[in-house]
Amino acid sequence: MTAHASKGLEAPIVILPDTLFQEPRGDALLTTSKGGFLWCASQSRDCAASSEAREARKRRSEEESLRLLYVGLTRARDRLIVGGRLAANRTDTGVAWRGPLEEAMSGLDGRAVETEVGVILEYGQRPPVLGRAVEPTTDAASPPAWLTQPPPREAGARHLSPSRLLGAEGMAAPSPLARGADGRLDRYRRGDLIHRLLQTLPEIALEARPALAERLLAREPGLGDDARAEMIAAALAVLNDPQFAAVFGPGSRAEVALAGAAETLPTGVSISGRIDRLVVTPERVLVVDFKTNRPAPDRIEDAAPAYVLQLAAYRSVLARLYDDRPVEGALVWTDGPK
Repeated sequence: MTAHASKGLEAPIVILPDTLFQEPRGDALLTTSKGGFLWCASQSRDCAASSEAREARKRRSEEESLRLLYVGLTRARDRLIVGGRLAANRTDTGVAWRGPLEEAMSGLDGRAVETEVGVILEYGQRPPVLGRAVEPTTDAASPPAWLTQPPPREAGARHLSPSRLLGAEGMAAPSPLARGADGRLDRYRRGDLIHRLLQTLPEIALEARPALAERLLAREPGLGDDARAEMIAAALAVLNDPQFAAVFGPGSRAEVALAGAAETLPTGVSISGRIDRLVVTPERVLVVDFKTNRPAPDRIEDAAPAYVLQLAAYRSVLARLYDDRPVEGALVWTDGPK
């Protein structure tokens, strides 16, 4: 530890191993007493002003060095050991900290002691030599049995998408640029684009929706005029149908992320998904899932079981959040719309 860092600390034994160091000489830039600056690289070329500035810097450096020496000396509680190494080509032992230390101790009664490394000077009483401390031996307590046994396996939660609750986890992800065998736009990409329109268009004025839909789909590669017109018509048919007014009314939000578990879900299963449209009002909570596949079923009994199970999973988790009002689910087909 340096003397700079030792302020406020104390140790039984403090060693200052090098008290014969050379004080730094400083650079060529000197500060005058009036706050100005002088540049003089060589002391031999000093003028009166630079000589005065150099002496002032030397005094400040010596004062700071002695302050650090004081800090280092006063950290020792029981014993202080001071040393230093003088280079073979030097005889001046009064440099740095060695000179002030010898001057301070000159009035004390010291004694010279011969050692294998030379003569050292001792001041004060030598501390008694103590034997090595021996820790008492005690009988170690037997370790508990659980320490040597592997921990029991914990049941980890499975995170599933609500659409995969029937086990279709290995389904390949469709290409966003794929087309069907007849060259028509792939149904997955068509569904993704219609979902995007149903997410974006409700946020703008009714009369501006057709133009914005045209601009959104105009950016999509590989879309013909007929495909764009069909998808825009499908989205606007849902938005303009009075029976779906509540879906896009007050309290509704698009693409709501939902994650959680519920007692009615399989044990250890936690779902993580995104709701197409969520409507939260003081009277009820409505979960809406848009479907773009064709043709739309005429009855809910004819809908794919995975669709119904997906809504049921959303409803189970939301029912824990909104236990003061009914939670309902709806499948909205753009074909029709129904």
